[in-house]
Amino acid sequence: MRFLFLCFLVFSSCTEERKILPYSTGKNSEVIFVVDDLLWENTIDSLVKITFGTAIDGVNQVESLFKVIQINHSELKSILKTHTNIVIVLEGGVKSSQKNKWAKDQFVAQLNWGNNHQTLLKELAQLRELFTLKEVRSIKKDLKKSSQKNIEQTLFNSFGVECIVPKKYEIVNNDSAFFWANYDPKKSDEIKNILIFSFVPKTKNVQAEVLFKTDSVFAKHLIGLKENSFVRIEKEYPPFYFQNIYRGLWKLENGFMGGPFLIKTYFIKNKIVVNIGLVFDPQGQKRKHIKEFEAIL
Repeated sequence: MRFLFLCFLVFSSCTEERKILPYSTGKNSEVIFVVDDLLWENTIDSLVKITFGTAIDGVNQVESLFKVIQINHSELKSILKTHTNIVIVLEGGVKSSQKNKWAKDQFVAQLNWGNNHQTLLKELAQLRELFTLKEVRSIKKDLKKSSQKNIEQTLFNSFGVECIVPKKYEIVNNDSAFFWANYDPKKSDEIKNILIFSFVPKTKNVQAEVLFKTDSVFAKHLIGLKENSFVRIEKEYPPFYFQNIYRGLWKLENGFMGGPFLIKTYFIKNKIVVNIGLVFDPQGQKRKHIKEFEAIL
């Protein structure tokens, strides 16, 4: 009996410890680097810019992958200590990482600066991928809370892929050949579209076929108000391709609209399923929309 009581106390104390952790602060698009000023200015800043500060591909304005915030070790306290993404760099430190160290939904990494640029660059690149996945998973989790589950099931039945359809999107077309959902609020210039279709490839140049088919779908369905006005892929800026993902720009022929798009492709049986997200937001940052499409598609 005493053993059971002690076990209960241990379990209770662990449970209480988990309960008292505050929720993490800040945004998943931000990373706090805890590095003393001198080391940051002399070395670490340039390495972080190479990895975390590079521009997003396929966006028609300069926007970095992450917002980087640098603080000294003495400043790591209060609200900054509960930030969702923290990287601590120490000279002679021990490499380590921990989830929920000081807050829930937090990831804290500690790196050792041993005057080896290549080693630190590799470790920073690994952290960048980790934080990228963490952000997309967080967005996906939030979107799923109020998504259109019945439409998502229909899409899975029709195309064999899982796609999130946020509640705010209006369904324009939904059949086994073509899906189209649109977000176009009246009091905003922001417009977003989700398109899905599939095709059987006829050549070995699948990338070219994907872009050709996408261009055709744009021209057929995304029509402007003026005569001969329709959406096309911007040819002057060829899309970036990596691991079945295309990032590029679209423009309105005989019009003045344009913006970024994201394509994800899936090989299902003998077909290629093409999931597309494109946005028009002339006044706003495009990064948030691209990250949302990464989660949706």
